Order: sequence, then structure tokens, then C-alpha cells
Amino acid sequence: MIRVLILAASEADESALAALLAEDERLEIAEPLEARTADVLLLSGGRAPPAELRAVPTVILTGDVFEPSDYRTSVRARLPSNVTAAEVLAAIAAVAQGFVILTRTQADSLFSHPTVPQSPPPLVEELTPRELQVLRDIAQGLANKEIAEHLHISEHTAKFHVASILGKLQAGSRTEAVTQGIRLGLIPI
Repeated sequence: MIRVLILAASEADESALAALLAEDERLEIAEPLEARTADVLLLSGGRAPPAELRAVPTVILTGDVFEPSDYRTSVRARLPSNVTAAEVLAAIAAVAQGFVILTRTQADSLFSHPTVPQSPPPLVEELTPRELQVLRDIAQGLANKEIAEHLHISEHTAKFHVASILGKLQAGSRTEAVTQGIRLGLIPI
């Protein structure tokens, strides 16, 4: 049995949603006083969940606006207001099982930008063999003093090599330089 708490803009809307949910024998409507025992929260009409219910998996009935930040909270489905009763019931059942539900429009907006890694910008200048050694030491997490000891050079020279590497790889930090180095195949993984 899935216990559903309904919060809508009006009592009439709550009653209409309760009547809709009553069609499914897997669902039980939770009373407001039993809110903390709800398995799923069904929000409608722009209602915000009370603070004590923000951890309850939530289905929102609203426009088809997709807010990626919703899915970092307890919202597990944001359905457009024109969905069918069967779609609402299916979403509640899926959310109760731990799923996140996206409409086709929401999925398209979320996945429309392929996450194919972009090729790194070309090097301003090739790294020298010594700079490659320093870059690999940076990748090992060594500080300038440790790099100097490892390569038997002065700390000032190690610092100079690091600055040169950052410039050649167009990196703003040591971490960025290592990332670029991996992308370019300069650092074996």
C-alpha cells in the first residue's frame, strides 16, 4: 500500500485528486495529521511542501516547466497539468519505488546537449621533456618543493616549470593542467 498525501490549492482540488487516486487500490490517502507517514507527496496548484515534508518523495502537477534543481531535492516527478489520471497514478507508483520521472519534453531538454567531451584547445607551445616530468609529478599530487626534490632542481625552477606548463596548457590551476594533460595524452592513466 502506498500512502499519498495530497496538498492542492483548494479543498475542492484536493477532493478531486483524492477521488482520482481512489480508483487505484494500491494507494491510500494520508490525512494531513498523518503527513509524516506518507510515502509520496502529491502537490498541485503551486503549493510548496511544508518544511517537515521536504524529504518525502514528491510528485508535482504543474506546467511542463522543467527545473533541474528539483531533482536535487525530494521532487521526483514534475508533470504537466494536462496529464491523464493513468499517468498520475503511474508516476506515484514509480516515485514510491524510488524512480525519477521525466516527461518527453523534460527529457529532451535535459539530454538535448550531448555531453561529448570537447577536444582540448591546441597547445600554445609543446611541453619540453622536463615540463612533461613536472606535469606528471603534479598529477601525482606533489607540491613544488617535492617536485624540486624529486627532479633534483631548485624549488624556484620547479615553480617556473609549473607556471610555464599552466601557460602552455591554457590552464588556470594545477588541476586544470592535469585534466588537459590527460585529455592530450601527456599523462598516462
